[in-house]
Amino acid sequence: MDMEKDLTGKVAIVTGGASGIGQATAILYAEHGAQVVVSDIHEQAGNDMVAQIKQKGGEAIYVQADVSRPEDCQHLVSKAVEAFGRIDIAFNNAGIVGEVKDQLVKLHPMGRFGESNEVAELVVWLSSDKASFVTGSYYPVDGGYLAQ
Repeated sequence: MDMEKDLTGKVAIVTGGASGIGQATAILYAEHGAQVVVSDIHEQAGNDMVAQIKQKGGEAIYVQADVSRPEDCQHLVSKAVEAFGRIDIAFNNAGIVGEVKDQLVKLHPMGRFGESNEVAELVVWLSSDKASFVTGSYYPVDGGYLAQ
């Protein structure tokens, strides 16, 4: 991993971490030196994600969790602390795919949805000390959707 290690010593939980924005963010967190807790409802995809991070020299574990269930969330936090001793970052990314995707993409001025990595770059920056003076801000990564 050749990226700047500006998250070394940090522990990041990424819900919905086995695909899409969560996957891209988990990889980028690891590339920046964080220990990553990948959480998802899809066990095989989650384990594959952890293997990918480890193959690139990062540290990660998988914890299966459905974030709509409070007991799963508590289990996730417990496993993260058990494995890495702490939690510094929680990227609560998990969502419900329903994605009316074709209808929504037509509403975006750029004519497309953002790429997962485009969102992950902002998330990782906001999680780093480079954003230490940033508080209470809202960053639409939406290709101009809200500016219409």
